[in-house]
Amino acid sequence: MKLTALLVVIGLVAITGPAWAPCYFTSFTGNADCEGWVASGAVTICGDYDTLGYVVTLSKGGEEVARFADHFLVTDAVPTFNFNVPWGMDLCGDYVVNGHFFYVDPIEPSEHFFEVRFTCDCDEPDGECHYTPGYWKNHPEMWPASALPMSLGGVSYNQDQLIAILRQPVRGDALVILKHHLIAAILNVANGADDSINDEIAEALAILMAPGSYTRDEILAAKDALADYNEMILPDCEGYIAPPVLFNRALGTSAAPNTESATWGAIKNIYR
Repeated sequence: MKLTALLVVIGLVAITGPAWAPCYFTSFTGNADCEGWVASGAVTICGDYDTLGYVVTLSKGGEEVARFADHFLVTDAVPTFNFNVPWGMDLCGDYVVNGHFFYVDPIEPSEHFFEVRFTCDCDEPDGECHYTPGYWKNHPEMWPASALPMSLGGVSYNQDQLIAILRQPVRGDALVILKHHLIAAILNVANGADDSINDEIAEALAILMAPGSYTRDEILAAKDALADYNEMILPDCEGYIAPPVLFNRALGTSAAPNTESATWGAIKNIYR
């Protein structure tokens, strides 16, 4: 009977001894802004090393924009960590960041959370620049109010409905891609870009009024005209690449091509 009691006591000592040594955060700070997120801290570990993990999410309007998640080791020699992680994208508007740092296999749960809310300024688009359907789809806050509501094919659309059209997959549908570039062209002109595309806009609007009267090739030709306009990159606009200087061997002088703008297609042709 005494032997049994002694064994029970020894068993309890074994269970409540080193196996229950605490692992915990001794310090932690986390923050975020328009550039990225940071986190640092120190821990008390249970052995030679411990595995920690983190999940940091960036959300806008209740929708997750980006997620960062990984595991990392802390050792008895270096029981600290420090993160400084850029978002890798330009932010515009109101955001919420939620961070969670934790022991992967804690004997006793120890974790830290942080939440940060911030607003990032939006770079105003240059009125003279041309922007693609993708730009307008991803920057609804930049839409000129004068372009709304917009009438396409005799139907009036608000901004949310137009963005839904821009998000619609093309899947070989000539009318869908025509609408994408038509919306972008109308927004570009309303935003202050040159109105040299007005005739092509009028033609595209006419196609949408009676699409059955036009062949697929005619619809795609109208789309191409709008696409060339939307993808035109003017000097001082983002993405512009100055045309190369041509060297005239006969005269020993250099001359730049007689052009005031560049398109993605033209740039590709230069380097083919």
